[in-house]
This record gives sequence, structure tokens and C-alpha cells, in this order.
Amino acid sequence: MNATDSGRRRLPKLLLGAACAVALALIGGLLYGAVKLLTGAEGQCDEPKSVEHLAQVSAVAVPPAPVGATPVPDGSGAECLDDSGTDVWLVADTYYTYDGDPHQVIDHYWDAAPATGWKATGSRPKITPGFLLKDMCFHKEVDGKQTLLRVSYSAQKEYFVSVNAVLDGSRPDC
Repeated sequence: MNATDSGRRRLPKLLLGAACAVALALIGGLLYGAVKLLTGAEGQCDEPKSVEHLAQVSAVAVPPAPVGATPVPDGSGAECLDDSGTDVWLVADTYYTYDGDPHQVIDHYWDAAPATGWKATGSRPKITPGFLLKDMCFHKEVDGKQTLLRVSYSAQKEYFVSVNAVLDGSRPDC
């Protein structure tokens, strides 16, 4: 056997090896794309743009609380949620105690939110004695991103106001 025969035998093995490497790279790329598609999240909470957008969401102006509402100590915060399904949510909220009834909270925000540029989503919420039955929501665009203002009772005599956005800019639903 001469060197030419040996080289001819190695060539098919090299081509086969290269073809396998290309196939593995394609499969890896497809798997990565499928995972990104399934998780749907554009970005993650630990990325710099998420931190920047969370700061923007935290700075969004919300209507002032009604007279008599008191912020709950340590009841304000902001967080990025990238484990909540396909969207990466940015949420900034404040909890309040309030001795008035839910009708007064609804009336206050129903008037105050539009005065600060928020548009109501849906109809005025219904209440049973002492409780809001569903969230009251408003939308507006902030820095080119759809943003949601949500008012909800978390317990009797306590409610919270939250500003929510989806990292990819899609419209958050109430």
C-alpha cells in the first residue's frame, strides 16, 4: 500500500467527520432556536437592558393615592420576572392601607388615572362589600413601550398599585 492509497482512505473519513460536525452544529442551532421560541422571552432579567427597563418602569408616574391612603412600610418594590411563562415582566408596585371602602378607591383612580394619561381597560370593576372583585386596569405608552397600571385589593383595607411592562414591548394584559 502506498501513500496515495492511504490518503484516499482518509479522505472519506475526513469528509464524514466534517459532515457530522456540520450536522451537529445545525442541530444545536435548531435546538437553541426552539428553546428560545418555547420560552418566548426576549432577554432575561440579568441582562443590562432588563435592569434599565425596570428602572424606567419604576419611574413611571402613577396617579397619587387617595386622601387617607397610607403606604405600607416596606410595601414598595420592583422586580423582573422571567420565570412566569413566555414573557419577561417588569413590575413596580406599592401597597397601601386605606380605611375607606373600595368604592372610594375605584372612584379615585377611575378619575385620577385618565387625568395623568392612562386609558381604562374594560369597564369599572364591581365590588362586593369590602372587596374589589377584579383588578382595575389602565394602559399607556411609556418610552415606546406598552405599560399597564393595575389597582387591586390584596386584603380587606389594603390595596396595591402596580406598573407592569413586558420586556419585549408587547402589550401586557390585565
